[in-house]
Amino acid sequence: MLLALGLLLVGAQAAMAETPTHSGVTVTGAGATFPLNMIEQWKSDFNKSTGATIAYTGVGSGGGRQQLIAGTVDFAGSDVAAAATEVDQLKAKYGDFVYIPETSGAVAVLFKVPGLTSLKLTGPTLAKIFAGGITNWNDAAIAADNGAPGPNLPIQVFVRSDKSGTSGVFTEYLSKAGAPNWAAGITQTFPTDKGQIGKAGSDGVANAVNASSGGIGYAEHSFAVERAIPEVMVKNGGGQFRPPDAASVTAAIDDATLNPDGTLGLNFTTTNPEAYPISTVSYLMVPTKMDGDKGDNLKAFISYALSDAGQAKATPLGYSPLPSKVRTMAQAQLAKVNPVSATAAPAPAPAPVAAPSPAPKPAPAPKPAPAPAPKPATQSSVAAQTQDPALASTGAGTTLALALAGLLLVAGGVAFGAGRPRGATARS
Repeated sequence: MLLALGLLLVGAQAAMAETPTHSGVTVTGAGATFPLNMIEQWKSDFNKSTGATIAYTGVGSGGGRQQLIAGTVDFAGSDVAAAATEVDQLKAKYGDFVYIPETSGAVAVLFKVPGLTSLKLTGPTLAKIFAGGITNWNDAAIAADNGAPGPNLPIQVFVRSDKSGTSGVFTEYLSKAGAPNWAAGITQTFPTDKGQIGKAGSDGVANAVNASSGGIGYAEHSFAVERAIPEVMVKNGGGQFRPPDAASVTAAIDDATLNPDGTLGLNFTTTNPEAYPISTVSYLMVPTKMDGDKGDNLKAFISYALSDAGQAKATPLGYSPLPSKVRTMAQAQLAKVNPVSATAAPAPAPAPVAAPSPAPKPAPAPKPAPAPAPKPATQSSVAAQTQDPALASTGAGTTLALALAGLLLVAGGVAFGAGRPRGATARS
């Protein structure tokens, strides 16, 4: 079974590598801002290589899913799985869709505090800050995490104002690692009832923190790298404070479980001492049945993103390459989009047709051999006319006639066989 699955996957990868592209066809997508910088790089590479255009707009995971449901884009980007109602709507419109993990990274905690160049925080302390329970940088909990208090300066908490998969990931972390200081649960719409300041997109949060004095917020690590904003080292379940770098993210994602639908079960309390605990992947949501040309372009684009060359672009931009087990699953998910196997599968069918098993039926062909029998038959009928009527009135006459006919047939056959060569010569 495993060998067969492996062969299928190899075949799917080979087919994807040969997927044609159509330079005059544009494929549109929208959604998560978490992978935006990574997708921009891939889009540029893909266009230069093929002339085909992939358009993607960062509007937040929730906005991307809604646009896909509405049919205004061809695919969506999301950092979390769709809600049950959204799944129903997507299947009603497209029949089915797949999640394809395309990149991984850290939800980094960004800060801009005068006099602080490094900062360590535990899950409970982060939960209390983002819930509005800690309002000054000189708080005792911050001092306990760092060995010294911060400045006497109010904390400005910046969060996402849009429905965001990044908020969903971050609040799930706060729920699991920040107890009992987080009571808002897991939500893609971050609460702002305790003075939190909402900003649109990861870009908006990163810009707001960078422009502040005493600000803290959350965004994809790539946005912090791009703007050189300091990031918090977060304590993991193994008791170690880790930065949101590529190696720490890969260690965390490697500890995730693979779900049958292509999503990952993230472990925000991982005890791996090398892991950055607020690590996640971002998904592309793609209908399994697409327009042929658009499907070709999108499959070729995602194939590039999942390739060694595509994943190699991640680290310089602040993302992390997908672990091999996740990339293998992603490639298998991609193979479900306009599957080439659906048209190739009937190919083996001719094999049974070519099988000569029914061929023995012509075996009765030798029966034509008696075809020359009519000639001797004339002779046997003459002999039959001279039979004794007494024999004919019993069964014996028939038997004798048949025996005589048999002898005549044999004789006739010999004569006929002897005469054929001469007849053949005459015809030639």
